[in-house]
Amino acid sequence: MHVDPTFTVGFFGLGSAVLGFWTVVRFPSFGPQSVMSAIVVAAAAFLFQTPLLGLVDPAIAVLGTAGALLLVILPSLVVLFWSAGCLVRSLVALAAPYRR
Repeated sequence: MHVDPTFTVGFFGLGSAVLGFWTVVRFPSFGPQSVMSAIVVAAAAFLFQTPLLGLVDPAIAVLGTAGALLLVILPSLVVLFWSAGCLVRSLVALAAPYRR
């Protein structure tokens, strides 16, 4: 059975976005609450994406493609979307502080 790589990338992108944003909505007190700390966390998440890509090849060698997708790619994308969601949440709270 052959799975289209474009479908896999889209599926993992959408799935990680759902998991990351769901975590922001489900656990609103978890994560940075101020705009400055959210910017720092989001910047750190973006900066750590490049070194994490170096773990993909060793993970494929040890765990296979599915293991690398589930244990390296998916968590890194979830953290990326979670940090972006925290940043958006803090910006919304800054724009409308009375809405908490």
